[in-house]
Amino acid sequence: MQYIEEFLTAPDNHDIPVRMWRPNRVDNILVIAHGMAEYCERYAPLADWLAESNIAVVALNHRGHGMDCPDQDLGHYADRRGWEKVIGDLDQTITWAKQQLPGAPLTLFGHSMGSFISQSYLQTHPTSVSQLILMSTNRINRPLLNAAKWLVNGIKLVRGPRVTSPTIEALSFGSFNKAFRPNRTEFDWLSRDHDQVDAYIADPYCGFDCTTQLWADFIGGMLSIRYHLWPESVPVHLLSGTDDPVGEQSKGIRRMVKEMTQANRPPTTFKLYEGGRHELVNETNAMEVWTDLKTLVQNGSL
Repeated sequence: MQYIEEFLTAPDNHDIPVRMWRPNRVDNILVIAHGMAEYCERYAPLADWLAESNIAVVALNHRGHGMDCPDQDLGHYADRRGWEKVIGDLDQTITWAKQQLPGAPLTLFGHSMGSFISQSYLQTHPTSVSQLILMSTNRINRPLLNAAKWLVNGIKLVRGPRVTSPTIEALSFGSFNKAFRPNRTEFDWLSRDHDQVDAYIADPYCGFDCTTQLWADFIGGMLSIRYHLWPESVPVHLLSGTDDPVGEQSKGIRRMVKEMTQANRPPTTFKLYEGGRHELVNETNAMEVWTDLKTLVQNGSL
């Protein structure tokens, strides 16, 4: 197995950090879009394990994330058109992966923030992937998102686009830990595995606050998602933990399934992991989740 680090050049000259775990024989490709306030190298144990089954894993660090991001840009997509640029970076990465590994079916896997980036990508690039796996995602709650957009834009107008806001952080992530009281840490909501939570807290490239402009871009990107615009030919798989606060303790993700079905775009697979919190690939039942990911990539179903 080869581990490859590459930097792709975006149209605005941004360097896109890309990582590839390439087995000697490649039967399938999995492209990973990571979540907010983390980075792609955290998926290395999963990628190493998948490579043993001839699955090549390709991952990128989104703008404002990862070890190669300048300190002043951490938590910030771009000053202008951030969502468009993040989607463009993912497209370049997928195009590069296909060039490196021609002919292999390509699955896009998005976690949390990456799941919404992946949904937007599928909508705008309907023929680019063979299937889509969305993990730890949620419905598009338009009334809530429109209210959040108004608030974020107001704070951005007053304080500027590159500042972080305790108000935004409190309203977005602040409530996630309440269901797990008494709390051991501020990030108990991520996983039942204490070692994984402690590693996240100790990592300077995890858990940081994001700028008002990133939040504006992210909320605008989510509001652009329309299930009925997704191609019917691409299987979509939803995986979530029953205790994931991002999925509203399964209520939101169940609502998403209902709304997708009403839009004549029902998910191909929907699985809930009992007791699972937000980072399913780092949970106490991680091997079950990893095995399901491998099965989906190889077979398109569970």
